[in-house]
Amino acid sequence: MDLETVLSPVGVPEFLDQYFGRSFLNIAGSPGKFSGLVALGGIDDIPEPVAMLAQELERALEAPIRINLLGDSTSVPLHRRERDAILLQIGGQSDCQVHGDSGEPPSGNAPAWVGLLRPGDALYVPRGWWLCAGPGGMRVSFEIENPTGADLLDWVVEHVKQDQAFQADIPRFTDPATKADYVTGLRKVLGRVLRSPHLLEGYRRAANRDAQPGHASGIPWSANAPEDHLIAILTPRRIRIKRADNQTILLVAMGKRLRFPAEAAPLLHFLSDRAPVPIADFYATFTGEFDRDELCDFLSALSRDGII
Repeated sequence: MDLETVLSPVGVPEFLDQYFGRSFLNIAGSPGKFSGLVALGGIDDIPEPVAMLAQELERALEAPIRINLLGDSTSVPLHRRERDAILLQIGGQSDCQVHGDSGEPPSGNAPAWVGLLRPGDALYVPRGWWLCAGPGGMRVSFEIENPTGADLLDWVVEHVKQDQAFQADIPRFTDPATKADYVTGLRKVLGRVLRSPHLLEGYRRAANRDAQPGHASGIPWSANAPEDHLIAILTPRRIRIKRADNQTILLVAMGKRLRFPAEAAPLLHFLSDRAPVPIADFYATFTGEFDRDELCDFLSALSRDGII
């Protein structure tokens, strides 16, 4: 399951363009839509299907995801959302109210939405909006930790502090004109970085490249694993595959730059596009091009580096 499945019939581009960070969205679903995610009866441990969905949401939304399981008797008192959230109704049903973005608790104002969440329904609530939900049924809330301006500032600091202007000693005991010149030099460097039209895209690439896994699950790869087991990508962002030279390609993920022979490119693209995928399907796809030992060695290398 992935974000596209969760949002269906609303498309991911429509969700990101019209709703994400802007407005709530209630999606009516079929009763069994999310039944495979959670085994009813316990909320202490995160089931593997839920962890895998959280990983898929992280890749799609490029932000860490926190999981909150809600049992039959758990109610959600009226509160202002500190983070965006996607709430999935697994079983049972619960009454919900959503109020618009406001710094003060809603008082006497009509809610933006009042309704009953039934099995298979999904509800997206942006940061700053108000939500309350009564007890009833098993629910999963995925809390989306979107990056903020403070995160961008941290990255900018790391980016500029190696500049000569920031490496120079602070002129603590000199005349006011020298001190002013020093501060002006710092301001020019910061201004140049902040005025760059590529600033946000540069931050986005760096954050995705260095993101660390938060929901790794499953068992390590083994050549003896049953072939109906799934190969899953563990990286929290989509892996980047690019050519290093005529003989070598690079896999970039989790702050790592892993080198592979150029012949491995189809294998990496297959896993990037298709995982989680049964081991048998992976073997069957490439049996004519690689022998079994070569495919096993390739998967072992990815496993050692925490990619699968």
